[in-house]
Amino acid sequence: MPVSDQQLATDASAEKRDDGVPGALPTYVTAARHGPLVRARKWLIDAMVAKRSRQARRILEAKPELWALMTRVAAGTAVTGASYSDYLTLYEQVRAHRPREILECGTGISTVVLAQALRDNASEDGGTPGRVTSMEDDADWYRTACARLPDAVADIVEIVHSPKADGFFKCFRGVCYETLPDRPYDFVFSDGPDRHSPVNGDKLFNLDLINVVCRSERPVRAVVDNHYLTFYVLQKVFGLDKARYSISHKLMFVGPITKHDVRHLKKETFVPDLRLFGTTELKLRMTLDD
Repeated sequence: MPVSDQQLATDASAEKRDDGVPGALPTYVTAARHGPLVRARKWLIDAMVAKRSRQARRILEAKPELWALMTRVAAGTAVTGASYSDYLTLYEQVRAHRPREILECGTGISTVVLAQALRDNASEDGGTPGRVTSMEDDADWYRTACARLPDAVADIVEIVHSPKADGFFKCFRGVCYETLPDRPYDFVFSDGPDRHSPVNGDKLFNLDLINVVCRSERPVRAVVDNHYLTFYVLQKVFGLDKARYSISHKLMFVGPITKHDVRHLKKETFVPDLRLFGTTELKLRMTLDD
């Protein structure tokens, strides 16, 4: 997705992708206001993330066809780029789980990574690759991405422009694409749209994955980018066993899930949270509908 001041401002230590290389440096959240134990834990986690990113770059560079596509799309654009770890994770997930209909929320370098993984699957399996439906809410970046889409993957990628809209799931307010093609998606990469509400600018969570799963009878797997509010909501809706956060990847892995795994807030209860002594912290509990 294109660089925005809002995205860069979310983390004072975030760095842009250098022109000519497809991967951005990992971003880190400051822990200056926390105690020594939290800072020490964060230091260890940052070291794990950086090590994985270095290893991922070496693996990606060893795949000439994939690396050439990534560098071609990245060169000379204002795309922020994900980390090398993110690209490798997406590639490996598609190669491992063999999806046929991929939904990408937020067009970028990741688009060609997903497409190349489909092509490599087809080369091994002897079938057709499938399709990547890549959603983009920024009109200027949509036109740029369409113009720069490499011919090698153009036949299996459809980039779709849609404005973003406010939406909701139960008590959670989110942002989603206004028009999402109705397709039997079995893999979703959630990295868009920009999470600021088009109504009042509030920072919301990304809702499209929930919308896809709510109408899916077939299992869906998903990788969700580094959006902590989205992580929180997904864990409340799908549960910890279905929405798993990886510290070393800085990503959430969701699924396999169908519409039958969507949990609804049927009846809230705060009795277990009540404390006679100390601070009472009220927690949100979600249960399966009958």
